[in-house]
Amino acid sequence: MKSIFNKGNNAELINRVNQLTAATPALWGKMNVAQMMAHCTVSMNIAFGNSKKYRHWVGILFGNFAKKRNLKAKELDRNIPTYYKLRITDDRDFAEEKAKLIALIKTALEKGEAGLVKCPHPYFRYFNPGEWSQLNWKHLDHHLRQFGV
Repeated sequence: MKSIFNKGNNAELINRVNQLTAATPALWGKMNVAQMMAHCTVSMNIAFGNSKKYRHWVGILFGNFAKKRNLKAKELDRNIPTYYKLRITDDRDFAEEKAKLIALIKTALEKGEAGLVKCPHPYFRYFNPGEWSQLNWKHLDHHLRQFGV
């Protein structure tokens, strides 16, 4: 499994983000490319403790099942529901969101697993460092595939 903590895999993610333009169309879903990058940044910030989101009742009931399913899957399914606190619906500046996402991907490599948060994910509950790495890789890959890169 690829990892955001692996130098080559990390560089691959940055290269894919750099292929996006403000006009890159989504192949599925409701977000535009700038909203998608903002969504990925918010999501990664949870993993690194820069943003804390509280558990949602759906996550309490179904999170463990969904966690196991997502970690086992080769890649995340299209059109899976987005945790409501991670939805981005307002207009975002493409260049600004791209810079934020790339900086966070680079920070993940610099901080490594030691930089991961110990508090629970708002939907999936607790992760060990390997699971955080898998989830972040799969989530970024999912959204980059959403925009064809």
